[in-house]
Amino acid sequence: MRGEIVVGTRGSSLALAQADWVIARLRMRYPEVRFRRKEIRTTGDNILEVALAKIGDKGLFTKELEKALLDGEIDLAVHSMKDLPTRLPDGLAIGAISVREAPGDVFISRDGRPLEELPPGSVVGTSSLRRTAQLLAYRPDLEVVPVRGNVLTRLQKLDDGVVDALVLAWAGVYRLNLAARVTHRIPVSICLPAVGQGALGVEVRRDDREIIEMLRDIDHAPTRAAVLAERTLLRRLEGGCQVPIGALGRVQEGWLSLEAVVASLDGRRLVRAAERGPADAPEQLGAKLADRLLALGAGEILDRVRRGVES
Repeated sequence: MRGEIVVGTRGSSLALAQADWVIARLRMRYPEVRFRRKEIRTTGDNILEVALAKIGDKGLFTKELEKALLDGEIDLAVHSMKDLPTRLPDGLAIGAISVREAPGDVFISRDGRPLEELPPGSVVGTSSLRRTAQLLAYRPDLEVVPVRGNVLTRLQKLDDGVVDALVLAWAGVYRLNLAARVTHRIPVSICLPAVGQGALGVEVRRDDREIIEMLRDIDHAPTRAAVLAERTLLRRLEGGCQVPIGALGRVQEGWLSLEAVVASLDGRRLVRAAERGPADAPEQLGAKLADRLLALGAGEILDRVRRGVES
C-alpha cells in the first residue's frame, strides 16, 4: 500500500469540510497511511459574477480536479455529488458515494419569516434554476434572483440586505455547522432537490484498484442506488445541474422510489411524476421515469429552457 494519498478538493469551506469527512473515515481504516489534501480552483470558483446557467455546467466545478486525477497529481477527488456530470471522462469512475445527508433545500430569511409568510415582491436569492422554477411555481409573487458564491458569501449578502431570503441545500448548511441560521426546511413537495444532492462522490482513476478497494467502506449502497437512478434520469433527459430538473430517489426494504420534476423557468409549467421498482435495478427505474416525463411534455419544456438560457 502506498504511503501517501493525495486528496483533491476545491478550496471553499464546504468543499474542505467534505474532503476532511472522507479523509477522517479513511484514516480510521488505514491509520498507517498519510493523507494529504490538495486544493484546486475550478472554473466555477473563478467566475463569480455571472449566473451559472450563462456559463454552462459541463464540469464547471469538477473539470480541473478530473484533469489533476488523470495526470496523476492527485489520487482521488472529493465532489458534491450534484456537481458531477452524468458522463465522466474516459478513465475515471465514481469510487464511492457517501451516505446521504438529508437531500432537501432550506429557507433562510433575514427576519425569520417562513416562505409562506414572505410578503409579495420579496427578493429570494438562489444559484439554481431548479430552485427558481419550483419557487416561482409555489410563490409566483416573489422575485427570485441569482446569488453566487459559497455558503458564507451568500449568507453575508442576506445579512447585508441584498436579498430578503435565501434557499440553500441543507447538507451544505449542516456540514458547515450553520443549521441555527435555517428558518425552516422546504418540503420536497414544494421543491425537489438536485440530482445527487446531499451525497459526496469520490472520483478515482478506473484502473486504480488499490484506491477503489480502500473506498469500499465509504460507499453506501442505498445512497448509490438512489443517486444512480437520479443520474440515469438526468442523462436520459439530457439535463445538467443548471437545468430545472429535480429528482429524489429513496430506498426502503429493497424497493426504490423515484420522483422527479421538470419545470419551465418561470414556474408556470411543471411536469412531475414518480415510479417505483427494485433497488437493485436503479438505472432501469431512472430511464423509465425519464421516458414517462418526456411523454408528459418534459422535452418541450427543456427545449424552451435551453433556448432561454442560451439567448
